[in-house]
Amino acid sequence: MVRRVVVAVIVFAVLAAIGRGGYAIARSSPAQHHPLAAGAERVRVPTTAPPVPPSEPGGGQTLFPSHRLVAFYGAPGSPKLGVLGDAPPEALWSRLAATAAPFASAGSVVVPGYELIAFGAQSAPGAQGSYAAELPASQIDSYLQVVHAHGGMLILDIQPGRGSLLADAQALERWLVQPDVALALDPEWELTAGQRPDQQIGHTTAAEINGVSAWLEQLTVSHHLPQKLLVVHQFTAAMVADKPAVGSQPDLAIVFNMDGFGGTANKLSVYQALAADTRWTLGYKLFYDRDRPLQTPTQVLALVPPPQLVEYE
Repeated sequence: MVRRVVVAVIVFAVLAAIGRGGYAIARSSPAQHHPLAAGAERVRVPTTAPPVPPSEPGGGQTLFPSHRLVAFYGAPGSPKLGVLGDAPPEALWSRLAATAAPFASAGSVVVPGYELIAFGAQSAPGAQGSYAAELPASQIDSYLQVVHAHGGMLILDIQPGRGSLLADAQALERWLVQPDVALALDPEWELTAGQRPDQQIGHTTAAEINGVSAWLEQLTVSHHLPQKLLVVHQFTAAMVADKPAVGSQPDLAIVFNMDGFGGTANKLSVYQALAADTRWTLGYKLFYDRDRPLQTPTQVLALVPPPQLVEYE
């Protein structure tokens, strides 16, 4: 019995000594284990710089008055609808650049662009009964590739027929999330029940424009985009019902574009009527085949106020 006690005491003493020794070893050389010990290399955690926000074509985060846009209008393969029907997008670019150059002025960079009819009014009702057809995505992409390559802007135009401006705009979201893609609304081609294209001049309402602008504002903010261009075509007062109720948006540049054709005096009269509402930036469309005569860049820049968007159809 005494022997067992002695053995137990000896074992306990040995274990205690080992424990103290182990503890002493662990505490005796902290430099061997600390990551910032003398002679040890500091570990640097790589940092990621915040992403650079996308800019407008031509630079900056806002469009006007620092930019003037000069655009060709139309649809591929349809010369009657505008200049874009004359040739493929890459083949047209040098002609566009030469057309845009005379619109340069002090303090304003000229940005060439294409306004492409993404939803075009048509005589047949189509599968949706809207009397409008959407341009194939591959064709929109082909214009966007050229715009990307040359630092220009692509404006997607909606002729809704009996469809919805908002629904059509939402269908174009995959392109509108790009910083160099803008949106245009064409009330001339908005129809009510029983109407067909080319039988009357259509119209939209302030409420419809506000619905589109609110959605486009949210899209712009959520994707951290620079100011987004929204164009509204107009050449008669009746084309925008309740226009005083059209509201602005903090991240949109809304332009009312005078796109009537004919004699110079008539075009100027319509432009001045639009200019009476000083809340809006203005645009001015020129028609190669329908204006008599075709006004020169010098004459267009002499308008009061000068248009920040100039288009050729």
